[in-house]
Amino acid sequence: MDRKRKKYIKSCEISEVCNVSLGGIKQKILIEGFRKGSPIVLFLHGGPGFPIPFCVGARGLFPDVTKRFTAVYWDQLGCGANNYPLTDRFDTEEFVRMTEQLVRYLKGRFPMEKLYLVGISWGSVLSLRTALALPHLVNGVFSVGQVLMPPLRSEEFFAAVENSAAPEKIKAQIREIKSCPLPSVKQILLISAAAHKYTDAYGMKGDRRGKNSMKGIMASKDYRFKDFLACFNNGYRKNTILLQELSGIDLRQELACVRIPYTILGGMSDLVTPVKDVKEFIESSELENLKLIEVENEGHIPTPEMVEKLFSALAEAAGV
Repeated sequence: MDRKRKKYIKSCEISEVCNVSLGGIKQKILIEGFRKGSPIVLFLHGGPGFPIPFCVGARGLFPDVTKRFTAVYWDQLGCGANNYPLTDRFDTEEFVRMTEQLVRYLKGRFPMEKLYLVGISWGSVLSLRTALALPHLVNGVFSVGQVLMPPLRSEEFFAAVENSAAPEKIKAQIREIKSCPLPSVKQILLISAAAHKYTDAYGMKGDRRGKNSMKGIMASKDYRFKDFLACFNNGYRKNTILLQELSGIDLRQELACVRIPYTILGGMSDLVTPVKDVKEFIESSELENLKLIEVENEGHIPTPEMVEKLFSALAEAAGV
């Protein structure tokens, strides 16, 4: 960890890793803010099971947000610092319940501060359902790669595979999956691997703009090496229910019921959760609390430029 980062961490009025019981299991969260009394932002990462970059190992990495907010980073149970063998009893609703418990904990500890949720991809499922359950505790939601309908199922994505350099065998398998109303876990993993390897669905292949965050997390004194490895190989590998539920999800009715401010940042090149679908839904719903920010040259995985736009939108909403 470099001197500049250590100096910044030391200057923060709150910077601590603490244990919270969520779902009856002790889990680590990182709370960091330059000044006490700042609005709270709870980051809900994607995956499921991929906590980078907003994780327990991110202490001191995002001063742009922690100078204006008190950031809360939680490695959702089963990955990173909270690696744990997940059985299929850990379904989506169990993770929503844990998120709700964490929100209640934060409001109990910081009762006078506004609280915002930031959901990244899979995390947007948790942020949406938590906002519906606890509208009196949450002041607003921001999401990147908002899940609306089953990921990697759009016509644009399938066309991208057909026009890619993927072998004909892979293309044939993808065509078969396209016709399945509810793909198996094996099929979901195959289509995700093909998306990464042969298309720019997640982002431009070879884009290294996030490498500094990875280095920073590896250098964290809050992360052991096995915690870093558990960002990639973790308890989610033996859980099938989360992917199955995600492959059949439709959040349009739920999103239409949200009454607190809800801002979606969508990458124009995102083929995992296409911004086109979100835009059409918002225009048809005519709900004033829903806002879409379209971002050029962005895929599904947020780059530093997307994160900067996210922080700016957060600061504007909170007035900080």
